Amino acid sequence: MPQRTILALDPSSTRTGYALLSEQEKLLEAGFLSPRKRTDPAAERIAAMVEDLMGLLHTLEPAAVVIEWTTGKVGRRRHHGGGAGLAVYGVSLGALWQAACFYARMAGVGVRVELVAENEWTDGRPKAERTAAIARLYPQYQVNRDPGGDMADAIGLGGWWIRRHRFKLLSDDA
Repeated sequence: MPQRTILALDPSSTRTGYALLSEQEKLLEAGFLSPRKRTDPAAERIAAMVEDLMGLLHTLEPAAVVIEWTTGKVGRRRHHGGGAGLAVYGVSLGALWQAACFYARMAGVGVRVELVAENEWTDGRPKAERTAAIARLYPQYQVNRDPGGDMADAIGLGGWWIRRHRFKLLSDDA
């Protein structure tokens, strides 16, 4: 039986972190879904990330896609004036979720798509603390390639989801 993998996404309207993990929480790949230019209009940035996601899904063929869902804390004030705002972030999150759901329907049996609230999996820990923990757990994760911690959050979300669903994943083997 081929190894089942989990693709975790930490969405944004400017760059989305992703991580592919095995059922045993081994980090297989991590990176970004990025727009052609960060200065492109929001709709173009989001469309480019959706296109990248569809390519990843068809290449990696994950058994599950886990996406961080906002609790409504995204805005200009939180991001020191650089935030896209909740509306644009919401469009990005929705577009990525829709693309994952479309892939799951087309792929057929067994592909799961789940949304997880950010405060559920982070347990309120600050991003810097989460990133440092990922760097300790996954030596191949390169902090210097991930200044905003988006890749780290995708890795953390994927690992959390696997630990939470391990029994269910194992029982699905029948």
